[in-house]
Amino acid sequence: MTIFDRTMQLLHRTLDLREARQRVIASNIANEETPGYRAADLNFQDSLQAAQRGKGLVTLSVTQGRHIGPRGDLVQQVMGKLGPVPAGDLPLDANSVNIELEMAKMSDNAMQYNAAADLLARKFRGLLNAIREGR
Repeated sequence: MTIFDRTMQLLHRTLDLREARQRVIASNIANEETPGYRAADLNFQDSLQAAQRGKGLVTLSVTQGRHIGPRGDLVQQVMGKLGPVPAGDLPLDANSVNIELEMAKMSDNAMQYNAAADLLARKFRGLLNAIREGR
C-alpha cells in the first residue's frame, strides 16, 4: 500500500499535461500575427484514460519468468501528442490561428486544471487530517 494512491498519481499527471497544453495554447495566441504559423494542440485524454484503465500504449507479453517487464506506473508514462489544429481556408499570410478558438481552449484547459488541482488539494487535506488525528 502506498500513501499516494492511483487517483493522486492520475491527478498529478493530469496537472502536468494540462500545464504543457496551456503552454502550447499560449504559444498559438502569441503567434496569431506571425505569417505562416500553424496552430498546434496537445492531445492526451485518450492516452490518459487508457493508462487509467491499465492499458498502455504497447502491450507486452511475458513468455518466460525471467523476462523484464515495463517499469513504473502507466499513468506517469503518458505523453501528449502534439499535432496541428485542422484549419479551413487560410488567409493570405497562411497563419492558421483562430484566436476565438484558442481563447476558448485556454479557458477550458484552465478550468480543468483548476478542478484537478482542487481535487488533489482535497486529497492532501484528507491525508493531513489523518496525520493530525493520529496524535
